[in-house]
Amino acid sequence: MRFVNVRELRVQTPRVLRHVRNGEKVVITNRGKPQAVMLHLTEDEIEDLAFRQPAFLKDIEEARKEYRKKGGIPLAEAKRRLGV
Repeated sequence: MRFVNVRELRVQTPRVLRHVRNGEKVVITNRGKPQAVMLHLTEDEIEDLAFRQPAFLKDIEEARKEYRKKGGIPLAEAKRRLGV
């Protein structure tokens, strides 16, 4: 398990995502305290998670609404920028 602070995540996102893609769990810290965990999920695993956790689907829909309201960049562009 790797620990990464918020600043490192912001500056080194592609490198952190490579670790996640390779199966490593990454704990995101803020001021030395754990805040979140990143782990690799396949599309099938995401679907399984969504069906077991109805609140997860609600969170996704809320994120989509916020994206439509505030704007953003397409997924393909985000992947290009991150080198994924």
